[in-house]
Amino acid sequence: RSRISSFRQSLYDSASLKNSLSDLRDELAEIIEKELETLREKFPEGSEELRRREEFLKSLEGRLSLALEALSDYDFADSEARMRYESLAEVLENIKKAERFVKRYGERFTGENEVDFEELLDIMEQLDNLERMEKLLSSGSLDDIDPEEMKDMLNPDGVNSLMLLKGLKSELEKSGLIATRGERTELTPKGIRKLGETALSDIFSSLDRKKLSEHETGQRGTGSARPEETKQYEFGDPFNLDIVNTLKKSLARESGGSGLRIEPGDFEVYDTEYHTHAATALLLDLSWSMSFQGRFPAAKRVALALDHLIRTTYPRDELYIIGFSTGARRLTTPELAVTAWDSNDPFTNIQEALSAAAKLLSRQRSSNRQIILITDGQPTAYYMDGYLQVELPMFFGGLSPRATFETLKEVKRVTSMGIKINTFMLDDSASLRRFVEEMTRINKGRAFFTTPSQLGKYLLVDYLKRKKKVL
Repeated sequence: RSRISSFRQSLYDSASLKNSLSDLRDELAEIIEKELETLREKFPEGSEELRRREEFLKSLEGRLSLALEALSDYDFADSEARMRYESLAEVLENIKKAERFVKRYGERFTGENEVDFEELLDIMEQLDNLERMEKLLSSGSLDDIDPEEMKDMLNPDGVNSLMLLKGLKSELEKSGLIATRGERTELTPKGIRKLGETALSDIFSSLDRKKLSEHETGQRGTGSARPEETKQYEFGDPFNLDIVNTLKKSLARESGGSGLRIEPGDFEVYDTEYHTHAATALLLDLSWSMSFQGRFPAAKRVALALDHLIRTTYPRDELYIIGFSTGARRLTTPELAVTAWDSNDPFTNIQEALSAAAKLLSRQRSSNRQIILITDGQPTAYYMDGYLQVELPMFFGGLSPRATFETLKEVKRVTSMGIKINTFMLDDSASLRRFVEEMTRINKGRAFFTTPSQLGKYLLVDYLKRKKKVL
């Protein structure tokens, strides 16, 4: 997909559409002028018919597709003008499409190579094919992709990779990692687990193995028994009795006696690891800017890894994942696995994301509740009196004052509930730092500036360290 994006950008950078319809407009102007010359020869000067026709034809100047449509019922006096008009009318639908395309996308083309109408149609076709390819790749419909069509966009290695991917799909289906339902290819539950496992493994591959271990606390409560370790029973311990060692102790004490009597000191129980029960809401920025510099893939990978870590290592912990851009929404694990950034939503609504997280965390009895915020931007959207508001900064490098104020109000509310907010910033802008510093001052949580490549190490190690905290 990155190769497709690069190819699209190369079209934007090389071509200019400013004069792509000029030849057609010139042709229409010549047709109208030719018709006017014939009309002036055919009708007396000052006649009503000449005046009416001149007025109509002159009103069409500069309006290409509208002019061609208006001329469809016009009775040409000049046969050559009529024939030239009919040639233009044959491509009227393409002209309409071209006009819409130039109006919508023309400013994106910043190159010096001025293209004509035919070249414009070729560019439009290429971009349509690129979009179709992207959709096929996103849906996993690799069987519908023709490698021959991709040769202009991919180098030989890329074409070979595509062929390997097409073969890989059948292997993944055989392994039960993906399944085809109708026209869509989807991850199976097994595939989602494998994705999280791989993400976790990738992140921890460069860390000390000790950081992968479960972390004990000094807190006594429910825990998981360790069958390989036993201890003498003490008041308050879970009664996970080791019968064999209990009987051995009793027999050793009663050696030579006539019977078996078990006393309190004989009881041997399995030792238990105790872990802090945590409830976490991970807020994942889905706004358009997260598509830059590999930010979103890194953040998504961390979310999948944390989800897998909690499910497999800390099953008593709760994890909620909330995606946010202009609005916020909860994401299930299957939804997270296939979600992408919101390309049409440029705003950042941290306020609603915090509110949604607080609502979910309020259901948990645990005193160890936290919000993990992953973002690359300051707040630019918020709700007031039930209505969504958006607000860009007043100047470059500044804050959006009302959005910031309303978001910090929500931070204060979350803080009053005893919920910590730990922020992982993927951008080092002064405006974001100012906002996060104020949020941290209010909440007493922590803030980390990191890069996409380091995000996983920072976030997961921090999560594991919190598991050691004595509550």
